[in-house]
Amino acid sequence: TSQKSVYTAQEYGSMTLCVGMSDTAMHVASKKLAGTPIEEMNDYYRPHENARLNLATVEKVYADSFTSEWDYTLSFFNECALNLANVPAKRVGMAGYCMQNGMISDLAYAFKQSGTTKQDAQSYFAAFKSETVNSIVDKVYASSDNRAEMKLDVWNSCMSPITASE
Repeated sequence: TSQKSVYTAQEYGSMTLCVGMSDTAMHVASKKLAGTPIEEMNDYYRPHENARLNLATVEKVYADSFTSEWDYTLSFFNECALNLANVPAKRVGMAGYCMQNGMISDLAYAFKQSGTTKQDAQSYFAAFKSETVNSIVDKVYASSDNRAEMKLDVWNSCMSPITASE
């Protein structure tokens, strides 16, 4: 069975950049909610690769108002998809789903690193009532990939079937 292409290769490439920016936004959002001063986040990102982009993300996150880092990260991704990839909001849905899969792999990876059992990680995600979530957790626990490789792999495996090959 072949799925209908939802995204062009160019949109996919641009939204992949949004995944990276959203990863930064999620990290900054969690620190903001924990009370970390903006200066501390700027000091953290200043020496990193893509400093200008990361510092702009820090500014945006601290200027925005939110109570959930998860929800904020998804809205940040949607806004990035609209503004950077020029994907209209009504077409972002599937990419947002793939983005959430990456976020799940990210959290599962953190659980794995902290010594949490796979069963406990799956219990944590049980509220999603999704076989996809369990398969992502299984994949993370079975893989020797690092966190970034894992997240990108989950994103790519979700997006590839719904992206047109040029």
